[in-house]
Amino acid sequence: MIHAREITGLVLAGGRGSRMGGADKGLQKFNGTPLALHALMRLQLQEGQHIGELMINANRNLGAYEAFGVPVWPDTLSDYAGPLAGFLTGLERAETPYLLTVPCDTPRFPLDLAQRLAEAFDDPATEIAMASAPENGSEPRAQPVFSLVRVELLESLVAFTQAGGRKIDRWTAQHHTVLVPFDRPGDDPLAFFNTNTLDELHALEQGRP
Repeated sequence: MIHAREITGLVLAGGRGSRMGGADKGLQKFNGTPLALHALMRLQLQEGQHIGELMINANRNLGAYEAFGVPVWPDTLSDYAGPLAGFLTGLERAETPYLLTVPCDTPRFPLDLAQRLAEAFDDPATEIAMASAPENGSEPRAQPVFSLVRVELLESLVAFTQAGGRKIDRWTAQHHTVLVPFDRPGDDPLAFFNTNTLDELHALEQGRP
């Protein structure tokens, strides 16, 4: 069971932003607020008071991110190695027993995300809880960048990445990972919609995918 303030929330903002023309995605604005700051605010508003610390994973414009008031850590892996590099940085830096990862480009992620993922740890065998959600009316699909991870898995992730592994789901498959569906009647159908382009970002501001 996860108690109050035992989770570090990590905003993943370390990508290249290639589908946004190379723009730093975390600094693009959603309803007037930079995406990474918006994600931090949603982590602060999480139900259940599980989150004790916050930090950002970013690889450029570090001063702009530091202005948001939380620690900012770049990848320890080189050459923009993807979200799993952010996981690694978070596990290395977290001082709580658990790490919750969220990407900067999904501004409507649930305010009960931490609470519902934490419930999966009522089973002591759980090592990772991962969100899953319907896409376009489909069955729930895993959302690997929304994961709650035991910090003690750092050694495992170091070994995986040193062997060249870069896919989140291939690493999580090595552990007892529980999929947590976000498909209840009241759940936001756009909660896990990620904005890869500026057009998608502007559309989501207006409540459409």
